Amino acid sequence: MLAALAPLLLVTLAGVLFGRLGLIRQPDSAIATLNRFCLYLAFPALIFANVYTARLSLAAAPGFVAASLVPSLVLLAGIALITRRVEPDARAALGIGSMLGNIAYLGIPLSAGLLGSQVIGLASMSAALHIVLSIPLGTWVLLRWGRPTGAASRGPWAEVVRQPLVWAPVVALLARLVPAAIVEPVIPPAKWIGAAASPVALFMIGLYLHTHARALADLRWTDAGLIAAKLLVLPALALACVLVGLRLGWLEPEVGKVVIVQAAMPTAITTFALAEEYQVGREPLVRGIVGGTILFMLTFWLLGPLLALLG
Repeated sequence: MLAALAPLLLVTLAGVLFGRLGLIRQPDSAIATLNRFCLYLAFPALIFANVYTARLSLAAAPGFVAASLVPSLVLLAGIALITRRVEPDARAALGIGSMLGNIAYLGIPLSAGLLGSQVIGLASMSAALHIVLSIPLGTWVLLRWGRPTGAASRGPWAEVVRQPLVWAPVVALLARLVPAAIVEPVIPPAKWIGAAASPVALFMIGLYLHTHARALADLRWTDAGLIAAKLLVLPALALACVLVGLRLGWLEPEVGKVVIVQAAMPTAITTFALAEEYQVGREPLVRGIVGGTILFMLTFWLLGPLLALLG
């Protein structure tokens, strides 16, 4: 697992180093360009490939769907109620950052590492469910709760509909209805392009860390709130749903374990790509992504004993 986590920090540090050495003369322009690549090509390609190749038959049980999605909705509702007086950027970051985790790049390999390779299909489907819910809803939350000053010029839902990230999982699900011979040649290139999404986005975050160091040093209680919501509250809600599902016979233990692992992932890098595009919640999300990932690296071993309690 450390082999999967270490590159996250190394690539981020590379972005900081490039900025410090002056190798990128117009960092803000570079950040905007790299972000457009991630937001409009690499991340949609990654999501399309992951959702298309997910084994839907493994996740047919309604209990799996409910346990995967209900915790995020409950957490978002709680944040909406208790943060009405919080500054808009921080509130928007709390909303999208707490519900959308690094479920593909970290969640799938960690599930396989802890539970065995037989759960890869199930973990992929769990990631697909999170994406289908969190990308459109998270984008709406970012724009509705925050104060867009960048690309957004329409209402929140109009901007949501314009996002390739929103349509990527929908197109992937529809593509499953098309003969495989037509779609499967597209998957290898989509995976190849999508593989660049996380490294480029992390480099971009590192460059942003260097360029906006003073603003990012202004730590607030909402930053700790975002990290706690993502790494503590959401997994606790997922655990509660899994325990109920097991008690009612709606879930198998292995399925419940995958749900908990995916819920425990730190905030996804995708959230910063959306925040940068609309210039909403960038600083709190960067602090949440970097801080949450570092804390996760120090505590992820706790997942093993927790999962063992489920049998």
